[in-house]
Amino acid sequence: MSNYDELEDITKIGNDTDDEDDDDELDLIKLVNTNANDTSQYLIFVGSDNQYYAKNVSKIEELLVYKDLNILRNNNNGHILGTADIRGNMTAIVNFDEWFGNKVLDESEYELIILAHYGGHRMGIVVKRVEYIVNISPETMFDNSENNEKTSFITKVQIAGKDEMCVIFDSDKLLLDVFDNIEIESHDQSVKLKPIQTSQKKVLFADDSRFIRRMVKELFESLSVNYEIYNDGKQMMDAIKNTSVEDIGVFITDLEMPIMSGREVIRLIREDKQYDDIKIIVHTNMSNDNMENTLVEAGADVIIGKVNMLKLGEAIKEMII
Repeated sequence: MSNYDELEDITKIGNDTDDEDDDDELDLIKLVNTNANDTSQYLIFVGSDNQYYAKNVSKIEELLVYKDLNILRNNNNGHILGTADIRGNMTAIVNFDEWFGNKVLDESEYELIILAHYGGHRMGIVVKRVEYIVNISPETMFDNSENNEKTSFITKVQIAGKDEMCVIFDSDKLLLDVFDNIEIESHDQSVKLKPIQTSQKKVLFADDSRFIRRMVKELFESLSVNYEIYNDGKQMMDAIKNTSVEDIGVFITDLEMPIMSGREVIRLIREDKQYDDIKIIVHTNMSNDNMENTLVEAGADVIIGKVNMLKLGEAIKEMII
């Protein structure tokens, strides 16, 4: 199920080896992310409960050694452990175990910080240990959000030749919890947008995150557009089989979804010539230059970062037919 490709020689990242080897391994994560346009590539790390967790590589800039970072502590701001100057950017630092609800270990037991960038926000996620980079196919992911709102899916990954359960946590939930002003700003942006009066066609939207679905629903209501919201790409593709082409105004899709990814949604839509005139908006936190170029080549018309409701609303106004 997991495909290690050229990365199969990586065993452990951040273990006790000499400093030069550590630097090479940490830099590899940055290299993988820079060149990655595969939305199924994940970094596997370990929580204090020894459970395996996964984060998409495209949202990761690099790995940092926790003990090497000078963190200005902040005990009065929710989930934020503190801030640190990383490459000249003041960056929020979050302990993954604390946010997820696991037992928080002694600081000496935390090895690495995952430097992530998404939704126009940068944060450092403190983790106990990093294991592997693997490929996880959307069809192997199973929705687990009803059991734990901080998880998106559960899946299996192969660790040291053995299948292990792995939790893909909801990065959108983490983002909204850490930067609690985002939802307020999103609401303010949505209500300021004027209704669309030039089209009665539907906006079709797919995203597995219940929190993002809630935010875009408010946006669609403010725009006074007809809309349908789906929990994943397959739901949307199944639904359009029973929807007249003349009723569809624009497609909007996330990338990282179970069962059917946004990349597959784009491919299927663009293979069907009846949808040639309908625009596709990709709404995602998974973006780098390589990936954006690949998505445009595949048939996407614009890529918009998540939680920017103003930009998403303006794109809908421009592209709805």
